Amino acid sequence: MINKKSAYLIRNRFVRHLRKWHRQLGIFAALFLIFLSISGVALNHTSFFSLSDKSITSSILLNHYGIKPPSDIRFYQQKEWLVTDQLIWLNDQVVFQSDTPVIGISRFQSYLLLVTTKQLVIFTDEGLIIDKIDNSSDLPTPISAFRIIGDQLVLNTPEGYFQGDSDFFEWQKITTLVEPSWVESASVTENELVVANKKFQSQFLNWERVILDAHSGRLFGNLGVWFMDIVALMLILLSVSGIYIWLKFTYKKR
Repeated sequence: MINKKSAYLIRNRFVRHLRKWHRQLGIFAALFLIFLSISGVALNHTSFFSLSDKSITSSILLNHYGIKPPSDIRFYQQKEWLVTDQLIWLNDQVVFQSDTPVIGISRFQSYLLLVTTKQLVIFTDEGLIIDKIDNSSDLPTPISAFRIIGDQLVLNTPEGYFQGDSDFFEWQKITTLVEPSWVESASVTENELVVANKKFQSQFLNWERVILDAHSGRLFGNLGVWFMDIVALMLILLSVSGIYIWLKFTYKKR
């Protein structure tokens, strides 16, 4: 049977070990508390920090999230206009997303003309959409290539060549003795391809999502979530042990 003195010694030994364990665990937990506090403040003020508007360009993070580069990259108009799959860029801004495969971009009169397999989209030089024309306006489709001659647009379709007037209201089937010189994309360097890849991939990942995933542990998948759960449990134990030590100390002072 344990007497009072033995019980007292056991309690004292337990409290000493608890204090040592509490200090070591506290240092470890403090690092996560700092991180959780900083990331929590950032998430509470995403609008102020514009986190949702800041795209990720880090190859490591983009690859970690499995965001693949585009399968199609093309430049037009002195490389100011860029096509990445079905996204249309003017310099660094996405100005249009096509529902159908893109054929090309060229200047038409005082505008820029985007041609897809089933649509014509007219832009200003600043990238503002002026008009869209599809087969509801008797546009010959599907389009596989196009050429601009003066104020006239020539389309290549499975039904043959069609030439439209300057307003795209009327289309006339034509024949030519030689194959027309269709609009082609500009040649690009390896570095320009790398930049275009990152520009495309960064559209699907921003700092708000990365910080949120890091805050919850999802940045590292299920393992990260379980780890953050363990950290949360550790903080609970730390709080409980701290309260116990404080109560014990307070009781001794009395």
